[in-house]
Amino acid sequence: MIAVIGGVQTTVRVKLAIPERDMEKQKKQDEDAVLAAGLDVEAAGGEESLEDARFRHYYEQKMREQAGENYWDSMGLGVKDFGGYPPVAPGENTDIRVTSSGCSYNVAKYLGEKIDTAFISVMGDDTLGTAAKAELAARGVDISGVKTLHASTAVGVEVANPMGDLEFARENMALLTELTPEYVESCGEILAKADAIFMDGTLPEETMKYISDNYSDKCPIYFDPASIHGGSVFARSGAKAACIMPGRMEAEAISGLQVLGMDQLMAAGNAFESMGIPQTVITLKMGGLYYKDAAEAGIIKPENPLSFGDTKGAGDVLSAELVYRLVSGAGLREAAEGAVAAAGEYIAELNR
Repeated sequence: MIAVIGGVQTTVRVKLAIPERDMEKQKKQDEDAVLAAGLDVEAAGGEESLEDARFRHYYEQKMREQAGENYWDSMGLGVKDFGGYPPVAPGENTDIRVTSSGCSYNVAKYLGEKIDTAFISVMGDDTLGTAAKAELAARGVDISGVKTLHASTAVGVEVANPMGDLEFARENMALLTELTPEYVESCGEILAKADAIFMDGTLPEETMKYISDNYSDKCPIYFDPASIHGGSVFARSGAKAACIMPGRMEAEAISGLQVLGMDQLMAAGNAFESMGIPQTVITLKMGGLYYKDAAEAGIIKPENPLSFGDTKGAGDVLSAELVYRLVSGAGLREAAEGAVAAAGEYIAELNR
């Protein structure tokens, strides 16, 4: 049995639309923006593609913008022409989705259909929490470890640009502070049966440490930061894990190193190994990953990568499939190959 521990929230996601006639124009503007920023892709030894450079430039630009004054005022939240994108014409629908989400929640849903899975979390007794628990139960997940409080389930609001990159996000995650070491301890009967534990970065620092201190010598612990903040919390906690699954920026938060090209990925993998983490998987844009254990290291790319498209939730699918295969006895490379394939199938279906 795999015990999954982490937060759950209801996410309202709005993806801004570009009329189909303008899509090729937008792609060209993105490419020109990379070149105009002075990013010399070839100087990086050919390791960083134009697509990777574009994403790096995008995040660097956002960090600079958010450091300035009146950033949120400049977002144009009160106008129809949000962020400089053209308004949606009659008959062209903006993509709006409301889903129960969260890294651990998504992982538990995925694993529930493949292997005996229990979920330890906290939710409100509102409609959102009730729906989230019902979906888990329908997937075969044991929800006896879900604490229900007279409160509102955590909610996140995301506004994504037409490329799928977040322009705006806000969350009320205060409920997740209830995932205390004491509550995890009260779920000891569940954890005593676990062959593996998966936890994410929504957990409080002291809870991560408690799980590590009390269970790392009993079964493997798998960790997905789920956010840059989650990576920082993990680093501060000193928690141990058999395998960690950060994205590149999350890997930077844990290691304190810049993680871009192959040399830097290897340096991060070595840093994690020195922290007592024997296996590392760093997820890359468009569904690929870098993997490392004591035997080997390398990069696995998806068979049919998408240059543009929605990848929301693909990282959680990748983490879930990776854990499932590792727990089932696969080696890291074999598990990573299967995880990339599963994420690729998910992305293809999402963008169909």
